[in-house]
Amino acid sequence: MNNYYALIYLTEELKTNCLDRAFEFSISPHKNVWEGYLANDTDTIRLVFSANPGETALFTDRYKAAKKSNTIRFFERIEAHIITDIVLAESDRFITLYFGTEYSLIFQLFGNRPNIFLVKNNLIIDAFKQPDVHTGKPAPEPRKPSSKKKPLKQGLSPKNAIIKTNPKFPRHLIPLLIEEYELEKKSTGEIASLTEKCTTVMTEKPQFRVLSTGNLCLLPFDILSAENKKVFAKINDAVRFAYYNTSRERRLTERLQSIKPRLESAIKKTERTIQQLENADIALERAEMYEQYGHLLMAKAHIKPDNGTEFLEVENFYDANKPVRIPIKPELTVAENAQNYYDKSSGAVRSVEESRRRLTETEKRLNELRTLNTSINNIEQVYQFDDWFKENETELQRLGILSQNVQKETSPYRKLTIDGFEVWVGKNAKSNDRLTTDAHKEDVWMHARGVSGSHVVIRMNNRQEMPQKSVILQAAAIAAWNSKARGAGLVPVIFTKRKYVTKPKGAPAGTVRVQREQVEMVKPQKIA
Repeated sequence: MNNYYALIYLTEELKTNCLDRAFEFSISPHKNVWEGYLANDTDTIRLVFSANPGETALFTDRYKAAKKSNTIRFFERIEAHIITDIVLAESDRFITLYFGTEYSLIFQLFGNRPNIFLVKNNLIIDAFKQPDVHTGKPAPEPRKPSSKKKPLKQGLSPKNAIIKTNPKFPRHLIPLLIEEYELEKKSTGEIASLTEKCTTVMTEKPQFRVLSTGNLCLLPFDILSAENKKVFAKINDAVRFAYYNTSRERRLTERLQSIKPRLESAIKKTERTIQQLENADIALERAEMYEQYGHLLMAKAHIKPDNGTEFLEVENFYDANKPVRIPIKPELTVAENAQNYYDKSSGAVRSVEESRRRLTETEKRLNELRTLNTSINNIEQVYQFDDWFKENETELQRLGILSQNVQKETSPYRKLTIDGFEVWVGKNAKSNDRLTTDAHKEDVWMHARGVSGSHVVIRMNNRQEMPQKSVILQAAAIAAWNSKARGAGLVPVIFTKRKYVTKPKGAPAGTVRVQREQVEMVKPQKIA
């Protein structure tokens, strides 16, 4: 969605759609998403920017009323200013919106940290992501185009030959070209010629395609015969479609990953339990042996073994009177040892009966888990997951896949579930310490800023990404309610990964030091 050749055409469409419009305001409706509202005398449109590294995109979209709660306005200094020019850097993925000669808004559409910078006098005065880090620094400089073209070395791999020929070539198309044209068998010169041909086509005669993989492609089908999902007349429409398609898939993946690993783990654990219970009948053989030992010893109850004797050899009338050595406890009489074996026999029988009862219950549990797993594997849309979760939440809690909202009093902190994510809420300073200590490094930790209150943790099951914005906002609202700022209309709540939270040595209970924090403004909300 952000390859350089797509941005060439996108810049021209942005000029058509956005020039001479006033910058009304901008907000972030979701994590890593920015929306700017641009108006003229006729209508208002949205300029949408995604700062997710895996789905970096910039495009215009139809007007939609801005979200009013839990949002922060960005770049208020340029509100009411008119967009006078839009420029793509000559050899880099920077698109700049100019507001006269005073301000410019630079969209950095590459790297692990895509961002937007508000620039004045060539200095960054604000940023969408990490403004505290970037403010005051020089505006980012695009890479300068190479003045000389170096001859290619022979024997390069197809991928390296393509990149050396054209460093701006879309990386996601390279494996497709290698496979279609069998470039592993081609010379470096032949690969360079194909790369130049493709570059010319993307520059002069592109086709705006979204492939079945969800990726954007400017090469026509007769050049690259990858399967299409949809073809568009305008690049903006293609980018918008690819972004929303990818974004939906990401949100669906996040939701599925909040449940599927736990469900699959529960199935494996239950299968192992069933296997153990099915082997319980072996205990019946031991029960029979223990009972026989009891009878054999009772028949010799009159015998008094020497002190310290640990075995008594008797004739086994259950096996043709063959001698058998029976272990005994020296401190007990023969009759008492016999009774001990009777007790062990009865215990083994009870164990088998209990195992058979548990086996029936466990097999039922396994069937329920497998049914849930089958149904979740058939989910293809976010709304389908939401419906599935509402329908099965109670059963997921009963089966232990989700924590119950009502916890035992012995729990050191409260636990609840938000959209499939387990959330912990501290009860007091000591509980906050325990909660933060117990949390995994990839869990999301949060706390109302500047006031005392509960620590809150969103459990991530060792996943490195953040949960969806709605989960963060709900958990933050709970953190705000469980703080001294409960009575405020909006409360700033900081959040970060648990690995960036440390406890200073010798500090009082509940005291922590936080690095790399982010902030959400939320309305306090009581736990239901």
